Amino acid sequence: MARARAIAVGAFVIGGFFLFTVGLFLIGNRRMLFSDHFEARASFAHIAGLTVGAKVRVAGMDAGEVKQIHVPTGPSARFLVVMQIRSDLHPLVRTDSVASIQNDGLVGNKFVQVETGTDAAPQVADKGMIQSTEPFDFTDLMQKMSDAIDTIDATVADVQGELQETLASISDTAQSAQTLVNDVGKDVREIAASGNKISSDLRTVIADVKAGRGTVGKLITDDALYEQAKEISEQARATVENLKDATEQAKQAIADFRGEGGPMKGLTGDLTQTLAYARETMADLADSAEALKHNFLFRGYFNRRGYFDLGEISVQQYRDGALEASGRVPLRIWLEARVLFTMDAQGHESLTDDGRARLDSAMSQFVRYPKNSPLVIEGYGQESTGDQRYLLSRSRATAVRDYLVSRFGLDPRTVATMPMGSAAPKSPTPGTWDGVALTIFVPREAFHAAKPVAQGLIEGR
Repeated sequence: MARARAIAVGAFVIGGFFLFTVGLFLIGNRRMLFSDHFEARASFAHIAGLTVGAKVRVAGMDAGEVKQIHVPTGPSARFLVVMQIRSDLHPLVRTDSVASIQNDGLVGNKFVQVETGTDAAPQVADKGMIQSTEPFDFTDLMQKMSDAIDTIDATVADVQGELQETLASISDTAQSAQTLVNDVGKDVREIAASGNKISSDLRTVIADVKAGRGTVGKLITDDALYEQAKEISEQARATVENLKDATEQAKQAIADFRGEGGPMKGLTGDLTQTLAYARETMADLADSAEALKHNFLFRGYFNRRGYFDLGEISVQQYRDGALEASGRVPLRIWLEARVLFTMDAQGHESLTDDGRARLDSAMSQFVRYPKNSPLVIEGYGQESTGDQRYLLSRSRATAVRDYLVSRFGLDPRTVATMPMGSAAPKSPTPGTWDGVALTIFVPREAFHAAKPVAQGLIEGR
């Protein structure tokens, strides 16, 4: 019994130590204590409630935490925020990256969001500074509203002065009109004399009508015609009364239909409630699907596929071959901007008819492959600055993606855009490219052409 008890106590101690070690590892892994890190710094005039230990995200991905917050030495100085970021995300943090303090949800905890820089800017050095933007302040909004009210008050005062001037002008106009009436009095008297003559002639005509002379006189003195006119008038009045009753009944029916107890109110309430339930259900389904992707039972499937969602793959991961896992081979077709797009007077690009025909021809090479093969539209632009190259390459890739998804009925989940800037080492003009490239990642067993030939497809030159 003593030996069995000793074995049980030993097993309990070893099991407890093992569980403690596993828990310590899980906590450290969640806080990324076992990952390599580098330091980046940013200064803020206001930290808006940011605390030490708050999350740091790079391009929306959890990347580390706030290590220190140095208090400024004077009113004109700024808070220095020291951030600890994973080393594998170091290539995304450039000298032109921008850090901002944001809310996690509407009223959630504060965290630091670091936007990725451009390819043209160098990586930020360890313990280096990056740019920052100040957090949104409701006090500034209230100050702007106060200034707007002051402007409205000043405008009302100006309008009041102009209104008084307008009334004075109207008074002057009335006086001028009175003078004009006095001047035309003679003409009015002559017109009155002519009116008297016309009245005399009109009395003669009326006397002839009463006597039954002339066509009008016969119409008026004919009793049969009067009776017919009276009958028509009675029928018209009855028709109007019936129309009025029908109108009142229609109004009452519409009021009953749209009233509080009518079917319209019930239908509207049921529809509103149904839409609310549908939104809640879709949100719960999206959360469940996202959790399922990271569940340990299904994580292997997504790891073998090489990605969870195409939208989560960064440009750098894409360049490093994130979609070439599991034996997928890229088939790429290059298309120049001058054969795809035209620019309007405002400087906005749009697809031309010839460009759509070129895209249809290019897609005819891809439709033979499995529909679930990832299709990436790479956008390229040769603007002077990094942000302009990014925006141009993204807009080109987005325009082509929207056309292809609509035209060929593609699954939007398997079609992605990549704003590549200007760097294109494998393009027909090595080094840079101006336009787009359609790239489909096909399993090696799904096509028969040799890989070098497949990667050498070039169209639009």
